[in-house]
Amino acid sequence: MTDTDMTQNTSGMGEKAIVPPTIIDKFNWGAFLCTWIWGIGNKSYITLISLVVAFIPMVGALVNIVLAIWFGIKGNEWAWRNKRFLSLEHFEETQKMWVIIGIILIILYVVFIVVGMLIFIKAMSSIKV
Repeated sequence: MTDTDMTQNTSGMGEKAIVPPTIIDKFNWGAFLCTWIWGIGNKSYITLISLVVAFIPMVGALVNIVLAIWFGIKGNEWAWRNKRFLSLEHFEETQKMWVIIGIILIILYVVFIVVGMLIFIKAMSSIKV
């Protein structure tokens, strides 16, 4: 499929869309890393279930890991069916951007955790018993 051959571009046609074989079996790291944020951006709203599951005590985190893996497995299919892309190349570029966004979000998350821990440790060490 090329940029000029739009007759084969079935992206955004829902269940009628024919997902290109070159992407259907690939893992979507953007869907895995960004879950519900990726879902909104790719009109794959089933990923919003991860927001609900996050609030289930004791099992929410574990279930969200399983959901993230499922989103990664099905992500390319969902994105191709639910959102219109100019071409297969445009689709691939868009999904690569989601991976970059996911990596940035993970780095920010780790930085916030480390900074929070350092602030907590400093606050605890200043408490006199």
